[in-house]
Amino acid sequence: MKRKTAGLIMAAVMAVTVLAGCGKVKFEPEASSIYVKKDGTVISADIEAFEGSNYSEDELKTYVEEAVKEYNSEHGANAEAYVDEDDKDTVLPVKINSLTVENGTASLFLEYEKCGDYLEFVGTSGMKGAIGRLELSTVGETSFSGNFQNSKGEDVTMEGVTKKEGNPVVIIDGPVTMQVEGSIQYVSTGVTIVDKHTVTTPAESVSFIVFK
Repeated sequence: MKRKTAGLIMAAVMAVTVLAGCGKVKFEPEASSIYVKKDGTVISADIEAFEGSNYSEDELKTYVEEAVKEYNSEHGANAEAYVDEDDKDTVLPVKINSLTVENGTASLFLEYEKCGDYLEFVGTSGMKGAIGRLELSTVGETSFSGNFQNSKGEDVTMEGVTKKEGNPVVIIDGPVTMQVEGSIQYVSTGVTIVDKHTVTTPAESVSFIVFK
């Protein structure tokens, strides 16, 4: 089921910290963004002004919870929106990590089991200026195109980019601020490196981000 989450949910946690991976990379965004982990898990952070909204905090919470429950039920999982931290065996395609409204700002952190769940749940595929593709692959499994720079912004050859076949690669079509669980090694032309873990990608263009 395609959801119009780009409206209510995107206009919906304080900038909480998410720790993941052996390197304990912190995900503590101050604006809407996504975080892609090495296992393919995706965390989205939607942080927007909530003052003047036609919805109350309780209505927003109910809407998000019901949307998550429905999606999970449709995809063969329990009709739940949260996972008990003590219950490590429960796997949900989508789960709510945090949802708060504070000081006029609504913040929502959702965690997706895989990239495909993010795309399907958010339901923006085909929308102009939105993310239409999000995949996690490896260097050895990726067909690269275009020109590349290293983390210092220097031009590099394709031979250099493809040298380490086991390095993970995020392939994304559309504009977003994205953090990866690791250190960025190479990016395709048009991608802006914010810091060693974070990039912004251009609109209406397929981007490649290689990290380790």
